[in-house]
Amino acid sequence: MAAADPLDEPAKANQPPLDAIPYNKLTLTDNGREAVARALLDGYARNQIAKALGTTVATLRRIINDDPVLTDAVDCRKDVEEQELREILMSQARMGDTVAGIFLAKAQFGWRDRDDTKVKLETDAGGGVLVVPGTMPLDEWSLAAARQQKQYREASNEVQGQLADARREAERQDPVRTGTPGIEGLRLRKPTKGELPN
Repeated sequence: MAAADPLDEPAKANQPPLDAIPYNKLTLTDNGREAVARALLDGYARNQIAKALGTTVATLRRIINDDPVLTDAVDCRKDVEEQELREILMSQARMGDTVAGIFLAKAQFGWRDRDDTKVKLETDAGGGVLVVPGTMPLDEWSLAAARQQKQYREASNEVQGQLADARREAERQDPVRTGTPGIEGLRLRKPTKGELPN
């Protein structure tokens, strides 16, 4: 008699149901969580921490995002580094480094080279600058843009009249010559001055 195939055996009724596979297959113990938090606070790169844990950076990033203790460690490290950079810039600015002072004023206090709040949406002085406000609905902005750009896209009636007069004058001075029929009945003609490229 042949051995019974294990797949042919009836299923056991007392088997426990399968648990869902966790999103992060790596779980940290309390000591592991403390070690990762300490490494983050000490400024170790995430790829170094992930390598020490035997996992990927993406998995470590998910673990950090899911754990408030580790997220706080990351935020604390960023705050410490930001404070150190601010102190470096401030010391350089106090020694007379103008660039460090300007950068610090812009980064910390929101200083700007110009006041964008005073710029009008439409300028009467000409130019092709279109200010794009972030708070205006798209329909209103599209209408304002079309109004502002109309003068650059369409010639005024006066200019269109001048162009038509110039075309008529060019035709009067140099009328179109029909020429004689050429090969296969084609007629050659001399182009007018208005048709010539500049």
